[in-house]
Amino acid sequence: MSRSYDPRAHAYDDQTRHAGTLYILMLVIAVCFGGFVWQLYSGPETPRISAPGPYKITPSEAGALAADPVGPDALTVPETVTAEATPAPVEEAPPAAEPVGPPQMGAVPQFASNGRYVAQLAALQSEAAVDPAWRRLSSRAPELFAPAQLDVERADLGQRGIYYRVRAGYFADRTQAARFCERIRQMGQDCYVAAR
Repeated sequence: MSRSYDPRAHAYDDQTRHAGTLYILMLVIAVCFGGFVWQLYSGPETPRISAPGPYKITPSEAGALAADPVGPDALTVPETVTAEATPAPVEEAPPAAEPVGPPQMGAVPQFASNGRYVAQLAALQSEAAVDPAWRRLSSRAPELFAPAQLDVERADLGQRGIYYRVRAGYFADRTQAARFCERIRQMGQDCYVAAR
C-alpha cells in the first residue's frame, strides 16, 4: 500500500502546532499579570502615624455636670471657667453708619465741546446696534448723558473682526473722563477712559 500525500492532514498538524504556541503565550501573559498583581499588593505596609497619647479622653466631672439638657450633640461651655482663662474684653468700634438710599455719586464731570478724552462704554460688532445701545445707556442716567455727545470709532481688529466703539465725550482732561466713568460703573456698566 502506498501512502499518498493528504493536504488535510498536514493542515491539521499546522493548526495544532499554532494553537499550542498560542496557549503558551496566554500562559506567559497570565503569569506576568499575576506577578504584577502580587508585586503590587505584597509591598511594604504604608507607615502609620500614631497619636502621642490617648485619642479618647473621658470628660471631667465638672464637664459632665454642665451637660446640656437639650441633647448630646449640643456644644456647651462649663460654668466653672476661671477668671484667668477668660480673655479680656475687646473694645469694638461702633459700626459705621451705612448710607441709606441710592449710592452717593461723585462730582459731576465737566464736558468740553472738543476735548481730547472720551469714555468708552461698549464695543459692538454691529454698526446698527450703536444707536440702540446709546439710547439704552442714556435713558438709565439722562442727567449724566444730557451734555454728552455720541462718539463712534470703527476698529478693525483683524481676525477678531470689526468693532464699533461706543464712546461718550468730550472731556478736556483725563480726570473729568474718569469722573464720568466712575458714575457709569456705579450703574453697573463697564467704562474706561480713552484718548481721541
